[in-house]
Amino acid sequence: MSADNKTYWKSLEEYEQGGPSGERAAVEFVDTPLRDLSEPGRRDFLRAAGFAFAGAALTGCGRAPVDRAIPMLRQTEGITPGRPYYYAAVCAGCSASCGVLSKCRDGRPIKLEGNPEHPVSKGGLCAVGQASLLGLYDSLRLQQPMARGKNAPWREVDAEISRALDSFRKQRRAVRVLTQTITSPALSSQISTFLASFPDARHVVYDVLSASPILDAHLRTHGARVLPRYLFTKAAVIASFDADFLGTWISPVEFTAAYSAARDVEAQPVRSSWHIQFESRMSLTGTKADRRIKLAPAEIPAALEHLAVRIARKAGSAVLPAAGSRSPAPEDVMEDLATRLWDARGRSLVVCGLASTDAQVLCNLVNHLLGNYGSTLDVDAPSNQKQGNDRELMALVDEIKAGGVAALFIHGLNPVADLPGGDELAKSLAGIPLLVNLAPHLDETSSLARYLCPACDTLETWGDSEPVAGVAAISQPAIRPLGQARPAIESFARWSGVAAPAYELVKGFWKERVYPRQEGQQSFDVFWKKSVEAGFALVKPQSPTLKPFDLSAVKPIGAARPSGNGLALVLYANVAMPDGRHAYNPWLQELPDPVTKAVWDNYASLAPATAERLSLKNGDVVRLEASGTAIELPVLIQPGQHEQVVAVALGYGRSVSARFAGAGPKWLERRPTLGPNGKVGVNAAPLIGWENGAVQYGRGDVKVTSTGRRQLLAVTQDHHSLTAPKHLDPGAGPRPIVQETTLAALHSGGAKHEGAHTPPETDLWPDDHPFTGHRWAMAIDLNACTGCSACVIACQVENNVPVTGKDEVLRNREMHWIRIDRYYSGPPDDVEVAHQPMMCQHCEHAPCETVCPVLATVHSAEGLSQQIYNRCVGTRYCANNCPFKTRRFNWFEYSREDRLANLALNPDVTVRSRGVMEKCSFCVQRIQDAKAEAKRQNRALRDGEIQTACQQSCSAKAILFGDLNDPKSKVTERMKSKRIYRVLEELNVRPSVGYLKIVRHDEPGKGEGRHG
Repeated sequence: MSADNKTYWKSLEEYEQGGPSGERAAVEFVDTPLRDLSEPGRRDFLRAAGFAFAGAALTGCGRAPVDRAIPMLRQTEGITPGRPYYYAAVCAGCSASCGVLSKCRDGRPIKLEGNPEHPVSKGGLCAVGQASLLGLYDSLRLQQPMARGKNAPWREVDAEISRALDSFRKQRRAVRVLTQTITSPALSSQISTFLASFPDARHVVYDVLSASPILDAHLRTHGARVLPRYLFTKAAVIASFDADFLGTWISPVEFTAAYSAARDVEAQPVRSSWHIQFESRMSLTGTKADRRIKLAPAEIPAALEHLAVRIARKAGSAVLPAAGSRSPAPEDVMEDLATRLWDARGRSLVVCGLASTDAQVLCNLVNHLLGNYGSTLDVDAPSNQKQGNDRELMALVDEIKAGGVAALFIHGLNPVADLPGGDELAKSLAGIPLLVNLAPHLDETSSLARYLCPACDTLETWGDSEPVAGVAAISQPAIRPLGQARPAIESFARWSGVAAPAYELVKGFWKERVYPRQEGQQSFDVFWKKSVEAGFALVKPQSPTLKPFDLSAVKPIGAARPSGNGLALVLYANVAMPDGRHAYNPWLQELPDPVTKAVWDNYASLAPATAERLSLKNGDVVRLEASGTAIELPVLIQPGQHEQVVAVALGYGRSVSARFAGAGPKWLERRPTLGPNGKVGVNAAPLIGWENGAVQYGRGDVKVTSTGRRQLLAVTQDHHSLTAPKHLDPGAGPRPIVQETTLAALHSGGAKHEGAHTPPETDLWPDDHPFTGHRWAMAIDLNACTGCSACVIACQVENNVPVTGKDEVLRNREMHWIRIDRYYSGPPDDVEVAHQPMMCQHCEHAPCETVCPVLATVHSAEGLSQQIYNRCVGTRYCANNCPFKTRRFNWFEYSREDRLANLALNPDVTVRSRGVMEKCSFCVQRIQDAKAEAKRQNRALRDGEIQTACQQSCSAKAILFGDLNDPKSKVTERMKSKRIYRVLEELNVRPSVGYLKIVRHDEPGKGEGRHG
């Protein structure tokens, strides 16, 4: 199967032919400043021409600012000015706690990269982890403690808190600590020590993205509240019930790496696990599934129950003789799945993301009957990445509202914004005698605190982590604290009467608790030194005490409840903004969602049929109302979504996002980045529910009504699209931008594409530019790529790519050097999805070079298409002539006013001035750095020594970079694959980027269908 017998489309307008997408694609210079939603009149033209253009001309002719570089007055030992050095650390972007290396230059971190030796994350790092560097240099981060709304010294704050605690201890009043999941055993131990001195004290843990039902289910079935470690790399058959494990569920970097390894069709023998996804909205994981079954939220537990009945029948168990309702999925689908799982006993995996303990118990039963525990699920060395307890959270909220808490310490959470009933909770929190918050920003909750004791950024302090039992990690500081913030572990130690720095506290804990678990014979000092250097140590896991599987815990689900006359609401986590703690980060706000491609907003996603039935279009603002609570959001029509569902992303509408009121260049026709509420997006947390001791991310009956208003949504998917004019259409059909094949064709050797679009046999260009040295090239495996977009942020950080703001994105002027094109195929209600990273292809016969009047774009002797900024005069001829549309023109001097944030800039990459074209450079600075280091050591470059930023961040290992002139290099071998092809190769531009075809298990339309 190739792209020639499939029709791909990017948007519904494109699918319907002749919509706005087609009109935009036909306009050559769509992003000119004078072209907006309508053609400008004479007054608008004169205003722009006489003011905006004149201002631009004057700016271009003015003197450049004078920059003075001050070298190190005293050279730090072990640091060479201008050379990077690395510290091993732990990512604090989420509770997955991936291993990272902080790349530093001249005393400051400039890039976070995955630690390739870390046994959990294996060198990958997600978009949130890449972007978390900006949190270190956030100028609005709290720099010192506050008491009663005013700045105060630590000595005064500690003294007042200690006096209050002494009083509460004598009065035997309740003291509570509320945190997110803490994977740091040293910090957890310190909190326990702090609470031990109070007669009524408790540590309550909750996660904004809760996995509490999974732990509660294992308490029922195994006698211990544990979260298994899911080993996707060992699974030949994967069944996922609403678990977005490649997107935001528990540990996506770890799972993506394992999932990709289990589907490595280049391996010998070929590995290709089979994956089925049951879900109601189009998730990132659903886009990669071999088979996707679209169900309403209430139907997913019933489908899981039917699978459990079939597996129990095959296992000869009478634990679940029959399901409580009809199967919502086709019978043949469920029977085929049960057969596949049974045939792969011990090599299969069933995961469940439902917020229902009963459903999670059924999932445990299926894995138990299949013999997956101890094989693809590890409960002897479980995960510590989600430890929240929803029941304890509900009890604490009730306790706070009843006035029963005297002292509350909050760390890493914003419950007023994260939980339903936030306004009522805020009033109760304000009445607590001692409310202490360790938040880094002033947010909805921290603004209520009597004392603000800001914790350091992870890159400023010592810390540790044990995300998985037996994998103990060390996080060391890469920079001195930029303010007077203090590590949380130091704060709890001081309030316990111990004045010790974080280094001593962490090292002391490791000597007492971690070192005895290591199996080597070395001394503690040697063990500590090696652990700090590597960033982790493998120790004996502390295994929980488990009981044999308790079959009596299994209960029928019962009949699915209909959603009534309304729609079912699904609240989910966005890959770009998984929860509100990152709402301060403009890199993440402007990162296109991997599925919808929208930025700077959340929205109400509706299926095409639902939108048509309700007479709604993209951008129409609707009111979502349930149980007396309502929010208003713009509509985004999402193919592949269930018709009875409206889906909304959490994490938006936070007070910290008000800072983006001035985002983007300041020019005459700028439109606001913020919504009508003065924030980015709308907080959907008020619609979260409580039921059966668990947080419910959805409701069964939501009323959707149009408000009659419209709000523009910035969606990037149609940007940089091309269509061939009808009078120039060669008549061979759509060009095969994305190509696919099947496992059968791959095994038979028929994977190579043979279509109408083939490279010409003759060449008009003389072969007068031989590459005698290196010849840099890149191979991208579309079968491995999940579309997670970590590479987009990695490139942005590495290459100083600016944030432009929502208005500029609306004008097709986003500046990302790499984009992930998302393609659909099939009808809108039943789509397949393909993800394709697209960057400058570094063509050997580059069409951009032939049209540049000032030779600003030229070819290097090593095959790189180079952009010389000082020559560029901004004609944009090169962008018009680029068939891949990967060039970016910077219309403005994008904001660099924040001097603290500028510390994140990579000094090896030029910060471009306005009026020049920029694009992917294959991270030429990394190439030159590696070549210089090899020359210094008097040796040749090693294959794999150079990794581009996008390659280094990719958890799926989908990107490979290297030297084509090295016959033994991995990229040379990959370019010989039967799946390799080049985009638009019939144009004879000879791209240096090759793509490997997607491999499907079956051809759509033949045999079994892919979707339900």
